[in-house]
Amino acid sequence: MRISENKKTVKAIKRTVSAVWWIVLVLLVVLLVNIFGAKLTGNVPRVFGYSVMNIVSGSMEEEIPKGSYILIKKVSPEEIEKDDIICFYSTDHKIYGMPNTHRVVEEPIVTDSGIEFITKGDANPINDTETAKGDRLIGVYVKNLDGLTAFANALSGNILIIVILCLQICIIIMAVYAFALVKKNKSETDTDNQN
Repeated sequence: MRISENKKTVKAIKRTVSAVWWIVLVLLVVLLVNIFGAKLTGNVPRVFGYSVMNIVSGSMEEEIPKGSYILIKKVSPEEIEKDDIICFYSTDHKIYGMPNTHRVVEEPIVTDSGIEFITKGDANPINDTETAKGDRLIGVYVKNLDGLTAFANALSGNILIIVILCLQICIIIMAVYAFALVKKNKSETDTDNQN
């Protein structure tokens, strides 16, 4: 009886490990498809309602230093209030269509075409020349991702390419291992059923 119980425990552990591998693999595939799909359409990638943005200018310093990675949460335009920091696709002719992250400096404006926001970079002397349109809203700033910023700074240049390649190899190894584990479990189940 004890051997039978141990076999059941081992099988349960194997099934659990296999399930975890498949869940991780599926989540990684969904993440990669989401990122590549967003890049192809020119949009900011979003996973479970959140986006990670890299700030390329110093317009929001001190709050958000240049080069920082930040977390953005998708919200409806109606949820935005004065003093929120928002990320939106700009309509300014200099950076048209590019993501911009600035602070809402006045109460939102309701127009016939929707909600608009008067924005300004904290380090800029004047308000933005174009309003941020609610239908071009990416989301609201949640926080700086200091760990990711430090990691990205450490992985500049060729090291980043090597890390990305290593991650892709790990994903392939996980997929092969998960497939082999399922196949092994199936053959063990078939063997047990024959006995």
